[in-house]
Amino acid sequence: MTGMEQDGFADLFFGHAARMVRLAALLGADDPEDVVQEAFCKVYGGRHRLRGDGDRVVAYLNRTVLNEVRSRHRRVTTARSKAHLLVPDLVSSGPDAVDSHAVVTALGRLPERKREALVLRYWLDLPNAEIAEVMGVRVGTVKALLSRGLDALAADLEVER
Repeated sequence: MTGMEQDGFADLFFGHAARMVRLAALLGADDPEDVVQEAFCKVYGGRHRLRGDGDRVVAYLNRTVLNEVRSRHRRVTTARSKAHLLVPDLVSSGPDAVDSHAVVTALGRLPERKREALVLRYWLDLPNAEIAEVMGVRVGTVKALLSRGLDALAADLEVER
């Protein structure tokens, strides 16, 4: 694609906006709708430079949302609100079920990079190579962040990994 046409951008927006809002919320944004709006504005502003298939454009959008959340975290020092998250009551069922609010709370206590890696892997279901591309790190770093992040979550939730 030698640039994104108007119709292509509308398809991108309507196909991914809700998912991007949830991504921004899970990454800890106080205002996930605003984060996504800003990300789409940035992508739209550079649409003439976007090349490649739709998957690359979506990966670029994922990275733009991630960078916008990071940027806002640096500027904002107030406590994060979880009011935008819509999650089911239980993450799993059965005797070892964990309250989803506890998982989201524990996720919010993780360092930013570990939280980002876990959300990109287990919420967006991205492979390690794509996570590395989105985060701007090496695949080995992603593996380490995922492992250490899962260990920290398990310890915080007092469950065995």
